[in-house]
Amino acid sequence: MSPKKKEERGFRDFTVDNKKGLLNNSLLLFGVEEYLINWSVAEIKKKYINDTALAVDYLVLDGDTATPSEIVSSCQIFPMISEKRVVWIKNFRALKSTSGLAGYGEDGIEAIVSYLKNPNENTIVIFSNSEIDRRSKLVKNLKKVSGAYEYGTLTESELISFAAKRFKEAKISIDRAVMSELIHHTGYLNQESEYRLYNFENDINKLIAYSEKSVITKVDIDTLIQGDGDTFIFSLIDGISGNDKTVALEILYNRMKDDPYGAVPIALAIAAQIELMLEIKEFIQGDEGICSAYAISQYTKIHRFRIEKGMKYASRYSMEKLRDMLKGIYEAYSNIITGILSPQTALEIFIAKI
Repeated sequence: MSPKKKEERGFRDFTVDNKKGLLNNSLLLFGVEEYLINWSVAEIKKKYINDTALAVDYLVLDGDTATPSEIVSSCQIFPMISEKRVVWIKNFRALKSTSGLAGYGEDGIEAIVSYLKNPNENTIVIFSNSEIDRRSKLVKNLKKVSGAYEYGTLTESELISFAAKRFKEAKISIDRAVMSELIHHTGYLNQESEYRLYNFENDINKLIAYSEKSVITKVDIDTLIQGDGDTFIFSLIDGISGNDKTVALEILYNRMKDDPYGAVPIALAIAAQIELMLEIKEFIQGDEGICSAYAISQYTKIHRFRIEKGMKYASRYSMEKLRDMLKGIYEAYSNIITGILSPQTALEIFIAKI
């Protein structure tokens, strides 16, 4: 059996372990960078699964619905053709919480733990989720017997390497200053940003596809890359409702400098985020007391990460304040689309009044 990895390490460690054949038969992959988790699974699949046997030797189970018995029975099956059978429990919600999950009582958790202690050597089972509860029995036992790898956001230097490789493959040049501009423009390094590697790769592909020359310029970035829209809007709202409206105006001017008519989507985005915060407040303060991001997400069908971010910002404002802000942005939007005021002037007045 492969050596057990008890430390939480990252994707670079995974790469080394996979190359040297040191991966455990059970793996715990977690963290915000879904791109890297999916990449790691693809590497395992490429190494162990015969291309003609994907349908029989590779199985992805929905982490929202897979039961302990289904997981264990799937892992006990031997590969038909491939060197190993790979079972991936994707977005395995039980790693974060077993609340509301059928079959995840004491017996269900014990069934998974028991299997992990005596696994099928011919199966690699992968448990993945963006978040885990390190205190839970399931996670504690997984970490004892599994290879655990945490996929956090990349550092600036890692992001540069990621982008440079893709530009090089496309035979596109980009100098250091413009590369730095690209990274900071996206908002990836902002701790509150939900902009991830999937977004970054899409933006790189956009630059490659639409750049008219073989060199990426700052103009290309300003023209083509929107970056993290939610972070921009929340930052603008914070400036608007706080004591530093100068910052809010600077954020607004920077976004509008190349597109003076961008005020319309900005106004709509501000209204949408304020409405989201109001809705979250109503759930939390309602008679039913629905307070968790997961529960609100289930009711609203809005992604949990957006709810979590909205909860964080909503806690800073009263219902009355949010309603005043919503009324103000609707008024600004009306003045823009009817032509009563220029887009920039309408938003400047909105900021001044709040």
